[in-house]
Amino acid sequence: MRRLTHGWLLRAYALALRCASWIVPDEEREEWLKEWKAELWHVVNQRSSPAAHQIIAAFVGGAFQDAGLLRVDLRRSGVKRSYAFTSSPVRCLLFLLLLGLASAGLAFLQSGSRAALLPSPYRDARTLVIVARDNSSYNLFPSVTLGEFRYWQSAAQGVFSDLSFYQIVQKQVHTGHGSTIGLSIARASDNLLDLLQTSVFPDTSSFRSASGMPRLILSDAAWRRYFHAEPWVVGHVVFVMGEKATIAGVARPDAWRLPGKADAWLLEDASRIGRLSAGSVGYVVARIQPSLARDGSQDHWHMTVPSGGGNIDGFACTSVRQYAREPFASFAFAVMLALLALPATTSLPLGEYPFNPRQHSLSLRLRRWFFLAAKLALLLWIVCFVSLDVAQTVASTQTADSQGVQILVTFAIMLAGLRWTLRDQRRRCPVCLRCLQHPVRVGQPSRNFLAWNGTELICVVGHGFLHVPELPSSWFSTQRWLYLDASWRSIFRPQEVVHTA
Repeated sequence: MRRLTHGWLLRAYALALRCASWIVPDEEREEWLKEWKAELWHVVNQRSSPAAHQIIAAFVGGAFQDAGLLRVDLRRSGVKRSYAFTSSPVRCLLFLLLLGLASAGLAFLQSGSRAALLPSPYRDARTLVIVARDNSSYNLFPSVTLGEFRYWQSAAQGVFSDLSFYQIVQKQVHTGHGSTIGLSIARASDNLLDLLQTSVFPDTSSFRSASGMPRLILSDAAWRRYFHAEPWVVGHVVFVMGEKATIAGVARPDAWRLPGKADAWLLEDASRIGRLSAGSVGYVVARIQPSLARDGSQDHWHMTVPSGGGNIDGFACTSVRQYAREPFASFAFAVMLALLALPATTSLPLGEYPFNPRQHSLSLRLRRWFFLAAKLALLLWIVCFVSLDVAQTVASTQTADSQGVQILVTFAIMLAGLRWTLRDQRRRCPVCLRCLQHPVRVGQPSRNFLAWNGTELICVVGHGFLHVPELPSSWFSTQRWLYLDASWRSIFRPQEVVHTA
């Protein structure tokens, strides 16, 4: 019978053994694979009977069973192996990169997070401003009365070229045949869409009528949820607040980038808006005069208006472009808080690493710091998208709650992530950047001031030892790295025995 040692079947068996080796934990995989390959060579060269293929296949199948049992035994031994899948620096960065891609993908699937990441759909968003009273939590709450809006329409033409007023109200919409749905409606003046100068809202000019019937624009989510994405709803008449309104179209997803959550927009003419009391509070969006917005870097203006009794009220005019960047401003603020709190929660020094000309070249030092910088960059990326995801999922309909949740989540995850980054960096070899293993207790606590007492970790490749003190003292306050010379190499890297035919 022809020997199998040179056939394709032997290579297939060797490939099967390599697949089985992935079941074995990292620290045991290399030795396990060498042993089973040696046994495979012995079995193949000793079998020449017609049933040799079945015997060899059963032998390879037993390798999978042995790998599984070995993994179970190591798990039952109770030894913690936190370095199992992140011990390699490349694998650690790849794991963080996958987390970042997953969080970014989830953010783009949510409408609120996607709106914060995509550019504004409104033309010249810098001159489109949101007017709010000073100290009104950065334009997040309605703070302008309808009476002030009417006064600005006639007295502030030198500041604004056009203004629009809207309120967010919760109303029941009667769609006919006894069906009623509850919607969050932005009740706005008739010129709102003309003021925004955008194509994400439908053109409703064909629905203007002499009777002045209000026009209702549905959001894409409300259209799909309550009207099952039926095209016949455009032109349909519904009852809103006891009056008829025509559904004039459906807005595109993420069309609304202004304060307040809206499922629909009710556009009413000046006569209907005038029925509201002068003390009705809402939002004001306006177009600032181009002469006041010559500075391209300016996104915030301040306006003072005289009020009754000789008082002067202050109002802030914030561009929609600046408003869209507020989630990232909240993220930066929370990151700064986490950086300030980090020294109070963990030790910042990475340890003492003596200079070694043989194993401490410039390229090795740069690689170590590049690895730390890459982990921090990926951490910022992950926390940014995760905070947006959680804020949009957990927060209520108010934007202020969303920003509060984002700040809280960013601070908590960023602080924990920074602590993990420093701890992970301390537990890595400065030469190969692999996680140090096999912790051993050295010394006695009762002799802490007479002899060294702490934990000793080792680089499995043989680059050195790490000594971590149990109790920092004046002569041993932080961890220390000890390089090993070439005489230790035979212990960690045994020479392979070469078999010749």
